[in-house]
Amino acid sequence: MSSDIFRSKEHTMTSTADLSPAERQRFIMNWLAEKPNIAVSDIVRRFSVSEVTARHDLISLESEGKLRRVRGGAVSLSRSNAISYPEERINIQVEAKEAIAATAATLVDDGDVLVIDIGTTGFYFAKALMDKREITIITGDLAIANYASFNLPNASVVLLGGSVRKGHLYLAGALTLDCMSKLHADKAFVSADGFHPDHGFTVEHDFSAMIKHMYLTNSNQGYMMVDQGKFNKTSFYQSAQIDDLDGIIIDGDDEGIMTAAIESSRRHPKLYIAK
Repeated sequence: MSSDIFRSKEHTMTSTADLSPAERQRFIMNWLAEKPNIAVSDIVRRFSVSEVTARHDLISLESEGKLRRVRGGAVSLSRSNAISYPEERINIQVEAKEAIAATAATLVDDGDVLVIDIGTTGFYFAKALMDKREITIITGDLAIANYASFNLPNASVVLLGGSVRKGHLYLAGALTLDCMSKLHADKAFVSADGFHPDHGFTVEHDFSAMIKHMYLTNSNQGYMMVDQGKFNKTSFYQSAQIDDLDGIIIDGDDEGIMTAAIESSRRHPKLYIAK
């Protein structure tokens, strides 16, 4: 591993022997902002600390969700979390999706068995589960399974079978449906491409509609995560109606569209507006 970054920052630190753990850890994160990984030996050499101290710094940063430890060092999350979604999708409505995910995470109890839907909203939701204990995640999304496997030490992952949809890295097809038909969860968290009061929640592909319906059917509680940018938009296939859900998590309802739809529904699922 190159040590160029250490030399480039030499003038900013005249002494390293008395640096606090917080100062060392800030340097580690600065390194990972410029390089994909850092070795324990780099930290030992730069700060004249023991390997035990260097590893403790990495453990602390990993527990805060800032990096992922690997054999001999650590890698940046931007590298270890390489996800399947096209860049333009992962960068759409980021703040809204993160707020929705954080609110959805408050509905998860330790020990829950969860179904997490494919897609970027589900990915942000998985990232919000860092503090949950002894949970099980069922998903057909390879990016979510990969993230949970490496970054959620208190979560077990069940990856559904099926064919990989090219260019998207999620599983689809009859085998996926068959796998899910044999499973049951405490809570399902699904998303949609659009919502219209007259047509419910809709998605682009027929398989997505089928698997989302099964997620909800095979769970004790079902929650929809959708940003208000998708309101009054209709895609091809209906995946759920309001009365199929126990709760709907949104980032806002400026025009009262979701509020009115829930009030006119039979089941009246609870509305959660993320802050």
